[in-house]
Amino acid sequence: MAEGFVLKNARIWFKKKDAAKYISHLDLSRCMGRVLRICRIPVWYTEGFNPRVYMTFAMPLSLGISGERECMDIRLTEEFPFQEIQSRMNGHLPLGMQVLEVSEPICKFDQIQWAQYHYEWKAEDGSLLLHQLQELFSREAVIVSKHTKKGEKDFDIKPYFSPGSFDLQSSGLLAGVVTLPCSVSGSVNPGLLQDALKSCCGMEVLADVCRQKLLTKDFAEIR
Repeated sequence: MAEGFVLKNARIWFKKKDAAKYISHLDLSRCMGRVLRICRIPVWYTEGFNPRVYMTFAMPLSLGISGERECMDIRLTEEFPFQEIQSRMNGHLPLGMQVLEVSEPICKFDQIQWAQYHYEWKAEDGSLLLHQLQELFSREAVIVSKHTKKGEKDFDIKPYFSPGSFDLQSSGLLAGVVTLPCSVSGSVNPGLLQDALKSCCGMEVLADVCRQKLLTKDFAEIR
């Protein structure tokens, strides 16, 4: 570490889409650590018996969900241009991943309370699917099985989803945007809507789901 230099935090904003959405969070962490080492970015390593690159991620993505603007924090041990970090990393990241920007952190990750998701169904009959969603959420409750640390439990997703969030496009696609709880104290997995269609309606129609933004309690985008 350069003499007199205080460790500086840097926030790396990146997208994780296409085939990269199937990279697990553990493998994502390994990938990012390896890329930072290969690129010779002057990052700080944790101390102890097994030192590793210090990285902290915002709320992890579920497997199969794309991320349009994800972020992770690192610490630099010397002055280093943010633009150079972006350029070097983009030369080594796998297909479907790209660093969009590197900046100084403003918000803390524990300020995240919500996430905005975009859904897109390529169903044979989008109008039928929309009708099914309307029927589903006209029920008193929409119960699905939710995985928790204590095991599976019944969970009512009705308060978090609305058929009014989705529109039938001229191309026949059914698409829409939903904002769901997303925080260290608890989150609603966007895939639960798919589970409800399957378990309650017998419809196994896959959607392309992309997390677009992470938001504070006031629905402001984190910085």
